Amino acid sequence: MLLTEAVLKLLNEQISHEFNNQTIYRNVQAYFSNLNLNGWAAYFGQQAEGEYDHYKHIIAYLDDKNAPYEINVLPYENYKFGDVKEILKKYYDTEILTTTKLYAIAEQSKVDNDHGTVDWLYTSLVSEGGLSLIAEQIEEERSALDLQAEVLDGLGDNEQLNMQWIREIDKRLFERVNG
Repeated sequence: MLLTEAVLKLLNEQISHEFNNQTIYRNVQAYFSNLNLNGWAAYFGQQAEGEYDHYKHIIAYLDDKNAPYEINVLPYENYKFGDVKEILKKYYDTEILTTTKLYAIAEQSKVDNDHGTVDWLYTSLVSEGGLSLIAEQIEEERSALDLQAEVLDGLGDNEQLNMQWIREIDKRLFERVNG
């Protein structure tokens, strides 16, 4: 089945959104790298790669459908972060927005009787041995919320103790990313 204009429009918007997410996480990676917090930097580098995988996955689907697509890179935002709480909020908010946008594609596909796109969203693996786009997105949303809870659990009013906690999380993230 050919994609409807409505579904094609949403998929094209999603391409740009995923690319923008990758840019956000690369900027967060650079922020932590500059602070010599290599676990945090590696974690957000991994998140950026995941977003780029989503971007490529959508393009591959459109290629398979012989559907036109365009990549509209969103305007650069000056990503300056005040603290780790602000970054974690941006991370979680970004994942919530992405989930919302993917569900909107699924819903529009259902309305348009485009069962192929619905199936692709829920069953086509983003990478070998990975999850589908929707399943990965649910996992990413949960990961953002879990990291936020883990970090906030150890933060308090003492800046020195907060920095020690952030460095402890840095070690944990480095181990998670590097096995």
